[in-house]
Amino acid sequence: MNRPYVECHENKTGFRNTGAKKQCVLGKTVKFAYGIPGFKFASVEDAKDIEKWNEAIAQKKLFPLYDAEEYAVADTEPTYWEGENIRIETSKGKKIRTFRSILSLCSYFALKSFDGQEGQIFEFTNDPGVKGIISEDGSVKGQTTTLNIGRLQDSTGEMPQNAVVTVNYKDFNERENAGADFKTDWSHLELFGIFDAHLELVSASATQIKIKVRTGCGAGDELISTLKSGDLEVRSAVGALVTTTFVEADSQGIYTLTGIAFATNHTISLVGVVSIDNQHYESTEPLKVTIT
Repeated sequence: MNRPYVECHENKTGFRNTGAKKQCVLGKTVKFAYGIPGFKFASVEDAKDIEKWNEAIAQKKLFPLYDAEEYAVADTEPTYWEGENIRIETSKGKKIRTFRSILSLCSYFALKSFDGQEGQIFEFTNDPGVKGIISEDGSVKGQTTTLNIGRLQDSTGEMPQNAVVTVNYKDFNERENAGADFKTDWSHLELFGIFDAHLELVSASATQIKIKVRTGCGAGDELISTLKSGDLEVRSAVGALVTTTFVEADSQGIYTLTGIAFATNHTISLVGVVSIDNQHYESTEPLKVTIT
């Protein structure tokens, strides 16, 4: 039978008999990460490795959500019908957590895409630590849940723009019977979801294209100036890859791509998800080139 895994600190597990001298509990949940169905870390050690998290984020298997403010327990108790001699459960108790995230319109748009989607949830605590589920083979996954994303609430004099998220756990026994509480040497503040990258055309000729790449809401307000050769690709109007020479960004954040036959309706985009110093970027859409 699989049993919980608990750490008081690095490389030390809690006692599993009732003679425990120390109760090893994690702190308050401050952030969640959504995992796609079927995702798992191969071991506890992998689940404690921030590089493994970043690999899974870049592969779109894990999605760190936004900071959890006003985290609260909203469990419901089971209800019963009671007769003269019998007691029958008529509805099961539910494990529910709620939290509020302060969000821009773009971030809310992203968060809303998870509404109603069953997946798995890892919880980050302020220790720092992580809550998950350990399987009999030693792998670690998140608790099975469905998220409900509330309406975007406008800023008031007391509260910035925000939305309430409800986490509906499929089975409270999942954690009670096989929870995995482990400490990390990094915190949730070091983990980021994928940032949208917006490509902006500066100039284009048949032999040279200059672009800027930004990140942020809308068209982006922050330049990405550390892309390397192989991070950008040019394709023809029919999707064929076009050979280019890459020149790193200058002091104004302008990249130069050179070739021999660029044409109007060629497109430029990042090559999949590009990771730079544990931050991840993906083109929102290909940039169409107009030769002048």
